[in-house]
Amino acid sequence: MSWRIDNHPDGGMMIEHLDAPRFTARWTTGDFPIDSVRDGAFFWTDEGGSPEDAIHLYGFELGETPPDRSAFEQFMVDAVAEIDAKIIGGA
Repeated sequence: MSWRIDNHPDGGMMIEHLDAPRFTARWTTGDFPIDSVRDGAFFWTDEGGSPEDAIHLYGFELGETPPDRSAFEQFMVDAVAEIDAKIIGGA
């Protein structure tokens, strides 16, 4: 899979999947950014050792053919793994 993590034009960070299925999402760590969630869709993981380790994805822009629910959930797990690797310096 081909991922890109970069600054979001409106501030904060974003992750983009460059292959099919294409998507872009904003992300952050720490407290849940409820004030930033506009469309009601979000995904998060709290598998870290403390609340600061939580990774939140929100502000999704899905491509032309969005995946079904189970594929989407796996896709988000993969995105979080990519973000985690970036945070610890492995990406």
